[in-house]
Amino acid sequence: MAAQDSRTPRTRRAFPIQAQDTVDDRRGGTRPGPTPIHEAERSGSDPAPQVVVGIDGSPASHAALQWAVRHADTTGATVHAVAAWHRPAQFGANALAQTPEKDFEAEAHARLVAAVPQPAPDEPHARVHTHTEQGDPTAVLIDHARSAELLVLGNRRHGGVAGAVLGSVALGAAHHARCPVVLVHAPTATEGDATD
Repeated sequence: MAAQDSRTPRTRRAFPIQAQDTVDDRRGGTRPGPTPIHEAERSGSDPAPQVVVGIDGSPASHAALQWAVRHADTTGATVHAVAAWHRPAQFGANALAQTPEKDFEAEAHARLVAAVPQPAPDEPHARVHTHTEQGDPTAVLIDHARSAELLVLGNRRHGGVAGAVLGSVALGAAHHARCPVVLVHAPTATEGDATD
């Protein structure tokens, strides 16, 4: 079997490498950096890369969607915002008998609509598709991210020891997703007020 030519364009996206970049040589000098990786032209039948974002209505999930849209604007990816919902466990004889499932789904859809950023009319913007699905959030997100380029999740900031702990959805996704998982924190009040 012949070895693949290292100059063959690859179909996976990579950060662009500038021609003037250099790397340290073992002999103490520098030499030209790696050859830039070019994305092969997509044919009309090749789907755009997908970025899946989990939306739970929290400020962190809103920040995750904003990050994913900015990423997609630069890569040409399509964003899929996903909200999982489930019917809470019933307590008592008639606790939720009056609440139909469509109300839970409508609430999840409302969270999605509230999270999707509205671009300015003259501003190019990534395409965002919204999905609601009944089920465990981790399982739903992993299922949607099976063929995705990235899975993006919001992660709440906590101080001290809690700050080093991931939430259950983020932890489950990090262990089971087939694609890279990006965790995005919501800006804190002091970050939002900071001036440059």
